[in-house]
Amino acid sequence: MRLEDIADITQGITLSRIRIEDNMEVEDKIVYSFETESKVKVPKDVKKVNQNIPVIEKDMILFNITSYNAKKATKEDLGKIVPSNYVIVKIKDENVNSDYLAWYMDQSESFRREIHKLKQGSTVLSISINEFRKMSIKLPRLEFQQKLGKINNLNRKRKELFIERQTLIEKSLITINEEEMRNG
Repeated sequence: MRLEDIADITQGITLSRIRIEDNMEVEDKIVYSFETESKVKVPKDVKKVNQNIPVIEKDMILFNITSYNAKKATKEDLGKIVPSNYVIVKIKDENVNSDYLAWYMDQSESFRREIHKLKQGSTVLSISINEFRKMSIKLPRLEFQQKLGKINNLNRKRKELFIERQTLIEKSLITINEEEMRNG
């Protein structure tokens, strides 16, 4: 089956195409990114303006067309603006688990091989969204998807907790060092 058979696939917006008209209420919104985040001014009610500004919703999968990584949106991502270097995947088939599909798109060797076939460009290789939609995908039983998706979710949380732990240890060491310097 094709990816477009199980999901609605669109692309993020080129940020320079967001129009702000006079007397329009605006707000700063965070622009989604796997790396560093920035903000952009957008109309206050993006759904009412006719600009098709994609905003992250629950269970979306975001695929970066230049780094070829995929992630499922988290609670913290909801409401962020999706820029044009991301493909938005919204599952429409109830027999597909979003956690599994995010794992499959991010880590599966067979998906990587399919992506490699689609890469275009001379300097920065990217992927055509139309070709992305037509990608062939083979899915296991829903029960297996759910198990693997849950394992992937737990692994992601484990990594986040490890990073949080490292940060707390570093802050503790700095505090201990500063205390030692003061008390000699």
